[in-house]
Amino acid sequence: MSDDRMRSSHGGEPCRHMLLSGTVKNEKSDPRLHLRNDDRITLEGSTKEKMNNLSILLRDLDFGDTGRYTCHVRNPKEKDLQHQATIFLQVVDKLEEVDNTLTLIILSVVGGVVGLLVLILLIKKLVTFILKKTQEKNSSGNDNTENGLQGSKAEEKAPSKA
Repeated sequence: MSDDRMRSSHGGEPCRHMLLSGTVKNEKSDPRLHLRNDDRITLEGSTKEKMNNLSILLRDLDFGDTGRYTCHVRNPKEKDLQHQATIFLQVVDKLEEVDNTLTLIILSVVGGVVGLLVLILLIKKLVTFILKKTQEKNSSGNDNTENGLQGSKAEEKAPSKA
């Protein structure tokens, strides 16, 4: 960065208003600027310590500030190569705050219903698990009379007297 020339303007080609112009001698020096005589315009950022970030800050915007803002930079080290960046600024009357109360109520109700359904399904699963375990305990203690296995009631009968 050496003897970079910059200028920022507002508006299109036919009615361009120069906001600032200046040069940056090198990375260690502050830019020499010629600002438009307007207290609302300030330069922010730094060219020191390889930050190379300069921005224009506009305060107390009004509808007349709406429009295109262009920054031109020319660098002699790059054989006077010119760089340009353009933004479009739209000034609005006021940001409207949206009342989200109804949305929050709906989301709360839906979340509560989903949580209740999950709770009911968990309780159902727990109850069926407990019932299954108690049925297994009861069926393992039964006599296996219908299968004729050892320990069945068929063997417990008294011997016949014949």
